[in-house]
Formats: sequence, structure tokens, C-alpha cells
Amino acid sequence: MSSPDELAAQASCYGLPYGIFGISCWFITFFSASLVHVDCPIFAPWKWFGNKRYQVQGLCLTFTSSILILGPAIFTCLKCKSDWKMFLVALGQLTPWSFKIMNDGLKIEIDNQKNQKLGKFYIMAGLILTIPLSLVGWIGMTALSISLTKTEKDVSIWIWSLYLIALFTFILAFCKDNTTFLLLMTYIFSTLHIIGSHVIFALVSNNLSGLAPTGAGMASSIIFFLGKRSLFIDPTN
Repeated sequence: MSSPDELAAQASCYGLPYGIFGISCWFITFFSASLVHVDCPIFAPWKWFGNKRYQVQGLCLTFTSSILILGPAIFTCLKCKSDWKMFLVALGQLTPWSFKIMNDGLKIEIDNQKNQKLGKFYIMAGLILTIPLSLVGWIGMTALSISLTKTEKDVSIWIWSLYLIALFTFILAFCKDNTTFLLLMTYIFSTLHIIGSHVIFALVSNNLSGLAPTGAGMASSIIFFLGKRSLFIDPTN
């Protein structure tokens, strides 16, 4: 069982957002994914009014965005390879990325856009990736919380609230016959573990901002943040 000091030392290898920075990233992604389904891309406010529809990114732009996201995640996994909990948490942070791919595929299908083959590919790829990434993220967060049991940084009391919220949103997702609502609830219960990990890292490292203290770690976090934002760039005018 790791002590808070040991976890704080291990957190120094973590090159992804956490704390306030990470939680903000989570909410921005949720907000951005919501806007997609009302044809209001977050980086194209001029499309919020009128009849212009959100166009899903093609393979090239998605691939470029994915590199910006996967690069920092791989960097973190390599730096934290000695601690399996950090490794799992880092992989779990990729869940919103895979969810966005699946979300785009369903957007193509819902709007009956022309590139139906791309939509089917996005749905399949996103689904195949989201399930295991979400699972390892939940396992990693749970392992982190267990390692802090009976220490001054014990988070076991409030961490259960995340499980209850995830369970509630999972049930709620099937209570309304609406694809957009289902997707948003799916985003919450599949990625809520990220919030838990962000809070744990912030507590044990006494770094509430969540910006990595080292140059390489900070650069990695910022690139990861920009990569996630680039997923929501609308390629059309």
C-alpha cells in the first residue's frame, strides 16, 4: 500500500492534466460534446445561428488530434511504468478521446451525413476503445483510493459518491429514448473516474492547480489539453 508521500513522488512523473486543470478539461469536453449534437461547434460560434450543421472531422484531422493526445499519454506511461496504478490512470484519461470518436460516428448516422462508412468506422473504433479504457481508468482510480486508506489523505468516503453517480447516470441513460441524452450519460459514467483521479493527485501532491511542476510534464499536459480541444474543430467554414 502506497503512502501519500510515495504517491506524491510518483505524481511527479504524471504528464497529464489533473487537479483544477484536469477537472476543467473534463467539463469542457462534456460541454463540447453536448454542443456537437445541437450543431453548435465550440470553436465555430458563427455556426450557432442559422442552418449550418456540424461536420464531423475526417480521418486526417482526427489522426492529427489523436497524435497530440496519445503522445503525452504514452510519455506519461513510459515515465510512470514502475507504478501500475499511474499507468492505468493515464490510460483511463484517453476515454474522452475514444468517446469523441464514437460520438462523431453516431453524429454522422443521426444526421444521415454522406460519409456513412466513416461513421460506422468511428462508431466501431470508438466503442472498442472506450470500453477497455474506461474500465482500466476505474480500476486505476479505485487502486489509488485504496492505497490511501487509513492515511491522512483517505478519500474512501467521498470516492463512493462517484460510483453512485456513475451508477445513477448508467440507469438514467436508458430511461429516455433519445440518442443524444444516452451519449451524454454514457460520457459521464464512462469517464467519471477521471474526476476522482484528478482530485486524488491534487490532494497527495498538494498541487491543486494540476499543472505539472516540471518543464517536460507541463509541456506534456498542455499538448494533451490542446489535442483534446482540437478534436472539436469543425473542418468546414
